[in-house]
Amino acid sequence: MGMQAKQYSGDGTLRTCSNLIGQGYAIEFAPFDATKPYLASYRLSHVPQVRQDPYVYLRFHSGPSFSFPEDLRKRGTAAIWVSLADTYGRERHALDLPLSSAIWTESQGLFGAYNLDQSQFHFEPQENYVLTVSYKPGDVPPPAANLYFEIDGCAYY
Repeated sequence: MGMQAKQYSGDGTLRTCSNLIGQGYAIEFAPFDATKPYLASYRLSHVPQVRQDPYVYLRFHSGPSFSFPEDLRKRGTAAIWVSLADTYGRERHALDLPLSSAIWTESQGLFGAYNLDQSQFHFEPQENYVLTVSYKPGDVPPPAANLYFEIDGCAYY
């Protein structure tokens, strides 16, 4: 994974998250205000290859004692849209997700929202991409000051 990680060029911060079973990486993008609409495009080149295609998450940090009640998830009005385009501008994959219908994960105060069927993105080796992300908070955004997008291809047990 080390060599592939060194070849990555693009926006965001790449970190490796491999374990004894497999290779893995994550690319974290800049945080933004959870109460305001957000639109950004990120360049990605030479994205590392792992056994399973990575997922795109909307993430936020909170203290480990914070719990995210089910009713708050259902009342939430925020939504994300993500599009992956290749070098020629062709859309390769897209995600349109109201957060009220998202699958939510939590580990040690790190929350993430994704869709099992739509959030998995495929990256070809040696290819260049543009990942465009959009966030609309609505009247009931997630309970965090800042959010960020992350491509998660970490190896998990």
